[in-house]
Amino acid sequence: MENLEVLFMDFNKRDIDRLVYEELKFSTLKVNSSHFYDYNIKKDIGFSQVKNIERTLSPKGTGNIFLEELHLGILLKDIVVVFSFDKQLGDIVFNFPENQLLTNERHKNKIRLKKLVHYLVNLKKNFDIPKVIIGYEPATDEDTLLIEINDTTTNYENEIDKIL
Repeated sequence: MENLEVLFMDFNKRDIDRLVYEELKFSTLKVNSSHFYDYNIKKDIGFSQVKNIERTLSPKGTGNIFLEELHLGILLKDIVVVFSFDKQLGDIVFNFPENQLLTNERHKNKIRLKKLVHYLVNLKKNFDIPKVIIGYEPATDEDTLLIEINDTTTNYENEIDKIL
């Protein structure tokens, strides 16, 4: 079984706490495991010890969280979230098993993809994310990319139909 990824590219670090705590509500979710390196205290810590993700990932930083489930317009289970940030911008990757999104039923796939894409389009607008990518791991490769949500594409229905 392959993994799919949703990738937020060049996400602005100043918005990360609002995304993680207010929008996605990580603090209310079951965290199976996590790892962050806090450069400020020069120590490995878990998500439960993180009080401010922006500060923890400053001046640069990485972290990962394995969640039992997460709602991104649709319920996804066994999802790994990876944060990788430089001084101001970074990438956030949501990695999950393919069967969480795509099954053998074309109609269900279309509905689930539409809900996911709609949710991601709204997140892109609300958090001013330059680009959101959905694809097979690694989603950034041209041959594994499924959908790119950017400022030029407006009809994602056609993109979804191409996938299915």
